[in-house]
Amino acid sequence: MMQVSFASLNPDQIPNTEAALGLAHTRIGRWSLYALVTFPVIDYTLRYHGDPIGSVWSKLVLLALIWLAATRYIAGVRPRWFTWNRFAIAYVVFCLGLLFAGLTSPLISLEGFRMDVYDILFVFLIPFVVQPEDVEKLLHIGASLAILTAIDGVYQYVMKVPIPASWTSSTEVVHTRVFSVLISSNEMGAYMALMTPIIAGLAYYTKDRWLRWLFAAGTMVCLLALLLTFTRGALFALILSVLLVSLWFDRRLLIALAVLTVVAFFLPPVQHRIADLFSPVYWLKSAQEGGRIAKWNTAYDKMSGNPLFGVGLGRYGGAVASDNNLGVYSDNYYAKILGESGLLGLTIFVTMHLALLRDMFKNAARQVDKRTRYLMLGGVAGILAVLIHNSVENVFEFSPMSLSYFLYATLFLIWGRSVAENAPLNPNHPDK
Repeated sequence: MMQVSFASLNPDQIPNTEAALGLAHTRIGRWSLYALVTFPVIDYTLRYHGDPIGSVWSKLVLLALIWLAATRYIAGVRPRWFTWNRFAIAYVVFCLGLLFAGLTSPLISLEGFRMDVYDILFVFLIPFVVQPEDVEKLLHIGASLAILTAIDGVYQYVMKVPIPASWTSSTEVVHTRVFSVLISSNEMGAYMALMTPIIAGLAYYTKDRWLRWLFAAGTMVCLLALLLTFTRGALFALILSVLLVSLWFDRRLLIALAVLTVVAFFLPPVQHRIADLFSPVYWLKSAQEGGRIAKWNTAYDKMSGNPLFGVGLGRYGGAVASDNNLGVYSDNYYAKILGESGLLGLTIFVTMHLALLRDMFKNAARQVDKRTRYLMLGGVAGILAVLIHNSVENVFEFSPMSLSYFLYATLFLIWGRSVAENAPLNPNHPDK
């Protein structure tokens, strides 16, 4: 049977392949991708205003992608995988083992498995339906959605939308924290930290004058929305990710980092929340029951009973455990993984994401064209910011954020490899 790899096809060959597979495949695949890129707003609209479809719509998209992938596999389509996909498979298999080991409480184990693995499944299906030349359009749609979400967040701040008292401490003077369709200001902060460097990269990459101005303005609006979430974790994660990318690739990016840091520091509410971190009272409360440090210590205690495999899926640190009165949120996704799946699970999980970052870094390093390289670096910075933010929040517990993370990482890898393979090797790349 003839094998077809989209990444290795010439553009003139791809429509013929699509025609052979049928127009329905093209249409379903296209709209499935659009649904994933606009996931946050669709999920919010259907989940909170479209019952009963709100809780199942993403499953329908997953089933559509499975059907498309299966039919294209039968037709001979063989996507080329990346190194990190092997670790993703290893993590899914490991969680599957924990699922069967926890069948004494099957519903909890199954829900815990779904929470940890569900969004990763899209990674193996997207390469069957996305073509490298589609990525730029998908990034434009995703960037536009993020800008609109940021505008909505700024509007919330102007209108002083009420927020739960638990979102601020008694010593803070913050009157509102924006959240838009992300429901939580922490998740909104994570989404802005992911998308801001991507949109900045698009502003530098595009040759269209009006799009360049749109994305440049959008970068500022998204950055403002991030600041107005007053989410310290997201802000520090973005600053640290830009710092690391700057030191690794191009120290001229430190100028952008300096501007971000200065703007953040001189915004009074942000300054107050940052200063609060250096207060002895804050650390004292964090070490008490219910505080972040106490929760992280609990994760260690949970793991210590079974160091290699933890207490089992869904039994600590996340939404499943909280819903079943088995514990509270760990406020650290890595602590959740440690408590639930032990040292072995945490090692595989962290290795998977480090391999993903390595693949993205290699892709960026291979780019000869400066505009392409900076767009790739925007993707790297956004993905890295989410990983850093997970150290102080359960970012991956929220499906719109988790799926967006895996979606954009996959899109950048597919597109970046295709561009690099059709251009001369970067003389500074280690393969030279």
